[in-house]
Amino acid sequence: MERIRTGAVSRLATAAEAVRPRLREPHLIIEGGRPLQGEVTLPGAKNAALPAIVAACLADEEVTLRHVPLGLNDVQKLIQLLQDSGAEVRQEGSDLICRGAGWHGGTLNAELAGKIRHSLLLLGASANWRQGLFLPLPGGCSIGNRKHDLHLQALQQMGFRMEESELGLHLAASQPHTESVVDFSYPTFGGTLNVLFAAVKSKSTVTLKNAARNPEVLDVIELLSRMGADIAWTEPGTLRIRGVERLHAAEHTVMGDRIIAATIISAIGATRGSAIIRNASTRVLEAEVAVWRAAGLRIEELADGIRVAWERPLRPVDVMTEAYPGFHTDIQPLHTVLMMHAMGTSELKDTILDGRFAYCEELNKLGADIKVKDGGFTCVNGAPGQTAVISGTGQLYGTDVVATDIRGGAAVAVAAMAAVGTSRVTNLYQLERGYDSFRETFTALGASITRVAE
Repeated sequence: MERIRTGAVSRLATAAEAVRPRLREPHLIIEGGRPLQGEVTLPGAKNAALPAIVAACLADEEVTLRHVPLGLNDVQKLIQLLQDSGAEVRQEGSDLICRGAGWHGGTLNAELAGKIRHSLLLLGASANWRQGLFLPLPGGCSIGNRKHDLHLQALQQMGFRMEESELGLHLAASQPHTESVVDFSYPTFGGTLNVLFAAVKSKSTVTLKNAARNPEVLDVIELLSRMGADIAWTEPGTLRIRGVERLHAAEHTVMGDRIIAATIISAIGATRGSAIIRNASTRVLEAEVAVWRAAGLRIEELADGIRVAWERPLRPVDVMTEAYPGFHTDIQPLHTVLMMHAMGTSELKDTILDGRFAYCEELNKLGADIKVKDGGFTCVNGAPGQTAVISGTGQLYGTDVVATDIRGGAAVAVAAMAAVGTSRVTNLYQLERGYDSFRETFTALGASITRVAE
């Protein structure tokens, strides 16, 4: 396939680059217009690895985790928080060895805990060890009001003493009820994990209704079961956790990252390419794959991966995000990039979080036509919802853009790969919280990406 850029545009891009101010922060330089081709292998899933590391620290024997994306900023920060809480976490080659017998809880480092949402999971871990913990309000991406009330209420319903102040959440050393029922109003991912962590090693039985069924949750349940936990689905959406006396040593390989798979699929479609993604499966992306097939991408399941190819101009497809197995809120920015190249207008409604569309302003800098409007509905987090209206423009041009959050950052980087000319992506801290080898993954498929330290 011929490269998208022309000689005239190349000269204009070179001239524009010459007058750009020099950046003193880490950034990516992306020369767009190259159709992605070839083969790449998925890394371990961030959203499965982070809770798996916490789960491994519930045992007093060593648990070995494989395929952990050790280069991620969030992984390193979580390891530090766990070590500060008394757990033993060490790297041996490419494996992570975890053991929680020395857990003492205490007060978490506010700077570290405030930067990652998964610090919430240390509440369940500390409840598992019957140790007190003070958690400064957790952080993560600025993508709307991300509540923690379901975590708090669930642990209280189980019998643990929990208090909240303007500074953070305090778990007192306490014993759970002999039997309890937790019924979530929404199948919260982190809330489900916190209930599991607090319940697996207690003299009690917990029934959890409306539990999250994300593939990443199932992956962690598989790990806990290998460690000796007694967890069972009694009906769709309902978990029964019977506490056991202790959890033992085990080995576990973290699942492949379905959101990175979606990122690669989006990039292949946006650049009009064709490639194979090993260690990926359409089975954990059923809603997204159905939408993208309807839009015109060819996506085929292979024995050990998937093949993706652009074959014709894309068609617009409207999307509304929902809890799994619906369309993932983390994947919607990548759908937006594909719809920027569709022949027509589409709408994207995010019903989960209210602040997910900050990246659209960055995409418009590249030449997209996206308007964000009041959606006339209320998100799961209780805030007014928004809808993005995307009009396919057919052509993007390189410029300077900002990674507003993890997935928004991936979206602008993917759009830059499809744009004519050269782009610079800044605020890499956000992008690299979820992608520890972004440049390597896409250069393996033929993209031109350089990471500049400063």
